[in-house]
Amino acid sequence: MNAPPESLDSPAAVTPVLGTGPRLVTSPTPVVLPGEFTARSLVGGCIIGALLAITNVYMGLKTGWWESGSIIAAVLGFSGLSALGRRRGGGPTMLETNLTQTTASAVGAMPAVAGLLGSIPALTLMGLSVPSWGIVVWSITLGVLGVLAAYLLRSRLLDQEGLAFPTGVATAELITALHRTGRVERPGRAQVLLGSGLFTMAVTWMRDVQAWVPWVTAAPGKLAGLPASTFTLGIGWSPMLMAVGMMAGLQMSLSMVLGALVSWVGLAPGLARSGSVDAQLGYDGFAVWLTWPGVGLMVGAALVSLGMQARSLLGAAAKDLRSLGRSEEPSVGRWAVWAGLAACVLTLVLGRVVFGLPMLHTLLALVLVLPLCAVCARSAGQMDISPVSQMGQLTQLASGTAFPGPTGLNVAAGSVVAGAVAQTGVSLWSYKAGHLLKSSPARQLLSQLLGVLVGSLVSVPVYLLLVDTYGLGEALPVPSAHQFRIVASVSVQGLAGLPPEAARAAALGFFVGAALTLAARGRLARVLPSAVAMGLGMLLPAHYAMTIGLGAVLVALARRVRPDMVDAHMPALGAGAIAGESIMGLLIAGLVALELIQR
Repeated sequence: MNAPPESLDSPAAVTPVLGTGPRLVTSPTPVVLPGEFTARSLVGGCIIGALLAITNVYMGLKTGWWESGSIIAAVLGFSGLSALGRRRGGGPTMLETNLTQTTASAVGAMPAVAGLLGSIPALTLMGLSVPSWGIVVWSITLGVLGVLAAYLLRSRLLDQEGLAFPTGVATAELITALHRTGRVERPGRAQVLLGSGLFTMAVTWMRDVQAWVPWVTAAPGKLAGLPASTFTLGIGWSPMLMAVGMMAGLQMSLSMVLGALVSWVGLAPGLARSGSVDAQLGYDGFAVWLTWPGVGLMVGAALVSLGMQARSLLGAAAKDLRSLGRSEEPSVGRWAVWAGLAACVLTLVLGRVVFGLPMLHTLLALVLVLPLCAVCARSAGQMDISPVSQMGQLTQLASGTAFPGPTGLNVAAGSVVAGAVAQTGVSLWSYKAGHLLKSSPARQLLSQLLGVLVGSLVSVPVYLLLVDTYGLGEALPVPSAHQFRIVASVSVQGLAGLPPEAARAAALGFFVGAALTLAARGRLARVLPSAVAMGLGMLLPAHYAMTIGLGAVLVALARRVRPDMVDAHMPALGAGAIAGESIMGLLIAGLVALELIQR
């Protein structure tokens, strides 16, 4: 998953980096073997990617996290192509499996690229509407920019410097292991994935339609003379949230629980007693105030983290930019440059037509796209973390400072960079896998461009259907949107108009987040809470964080008893639970829209 609130800190945080597979020898010269760019690899990648996109829209709106899906896409791609090959065409080659996961990852990243997990709902919460056709075309344009940026940076980062990109290495190792054994490496992985998904779909149906399973079991007792349920305290019966905790790990999940306790047990009762918040409004009322210290924590941590790496990342990014154009495949390199220029022109036009962005705002964002994509790409290569939200926030601050104006323009400008860098990180993980497997970068590029188109066409209708059915609020908290709103407000208006004492709370959160990040540089990193996860826990209803924490604790206990079983099946179990609830949630939304059922 990628840096919260985009993706559980990085795709590798959800997708385990395999350490036991066969090691691969890097070769700087790609060898195009037969059976790579096939119809079945592209179609299979689009289908698997569509499932990832649906999952990412649902999970992103719920928790702010999304999953790159490289490992799961490789497993599903190999299984599906092998089953198809038994009937006709023979089994897949390694390059076919890699192209399948490359396409699927590009499709699955599109909810983040389109801004559906942050900027678009932020604009909606600000009372601004964006036409659906505009979101689709906008997302395609930003996706193309991100894919092309990754392609242009690929030669230097992979061939010349050989950066690690651990998620890409893990994907290549898994694909190699699958094809050496001729079956899924972990026995029963596919069966566990399918069984988990079907069970989760049944539970979601019984919870949301039949009401046989409660959505939340509220905590007993009272706080500030009010029922604990007023402060969203309890345990939610959501397999997806428990799976997120299973995959995020104990430290990250318990950090979220700590943030929730600070918000909903420490701060919220005092706000209710003082009358600063109307407690009758529940989550929606408290969230207006609690968002400020939560975002303060995350921004403080993000800025310190980037500051500690700024010198090396920016210096290397400058070298990356100077090296562009020296492609080992000059014809594709020139074509990519021209396609990028066309996408920039289209972004200028769409910014004006769809968002009302003045040309100078969009030009500033476009000037920042490639440098910040280079910074993000290098971070993904060195630390396996793609800081998507931080890049968007830096653009917001630059836009708001250079061109003060309505906050909506600030949000739209930030979405340009955030969208492009989201696709860049995912694309480079795929390029790393392809580099190790001696795949053709040009063919991977074409499959990613197809994935951008398919992902946009899938993600936007799914988002609109879910928001229309469930609404933005406690059901879909969309924490990333609050970050966009607050950064835009501060960069344009300063601290004017904040709720009482919220500015002080935001400043305190900022310094706590910065201090925790600085202190976690050494041995304390394993014991100190994650400031980013704490901030996310403050933004979500408390029962979300409690459920995520419960999932992490259960896995930690199970690992003490049967570590081999947990390591073998937990990733598939968690992925199935996330996919199952997401797909059933979308199905229920569709049935509600067709008036076949009522919620």
